[in-house]
Amino acid sequence: MKLKSGVASVIVQTHEGKDTENLSAFEPEHPEEGKKVFVVKHAGEYEVQGVFVIGVDAPKKDGTPHTIYRIDVEGMRTGFLGTLDRELTTKEIDALGTIDILILPAGGNGVLSPQGAAAVIGQVEPRLVIPSYVGTGAYASVEVAKREIGCPTDEMPKLKVTRAQLPEEDMRMALLSM
Repeated sequence: MKLKSGVASVIVQTHEGKDTENLSAFEPEHPEEGKKVFVVKHAGEYEVQGVFVIGVDAPKKDGTPHTIYRIDVEGMRTGFLGTLDRELTTKEIDALGTIDILILPAGGNGVLSPQGAAAVIGQVEPRLVIPSYVGTGAYASVEVAKREIGCPTDEMPKLKVTRAQLPEEDMRMALLSM
């Protein structure tokens, strides 16, 4: 029996690699309707089941292909930066547009460092930040990321947010624990 880790309508994949190829871990959100999980792997514009995705080419520092995404759903714009290891270019910022929720790496060791993540957050100015690649293995500790990003932080095992719940004035950070 294969263990499934979740359900999804749309999956975005920022790069190819052994750490990103377990797409079979996700089941379609509505299998009874014959719908499959739609996987976005490249730059472009996509619309699937009410989810609008814009993929933007954003190669890593060494030129390795990498895509960042803006995902529009339920009146919120989420930026997903995957394993980005550098600040954004003006062209990338313009392509992403206004972002409400920013998911970005902040652990160093091949992805943005906590300091680099803070710089990208300053470029994007989201309302809610969700750091990834922190506090495990060779990545920077959660405490270092919290200190460098420097905004009020809520730690929780699960996040569910509506547009009305987004911070109005001050940016906040959500740390998700497993």
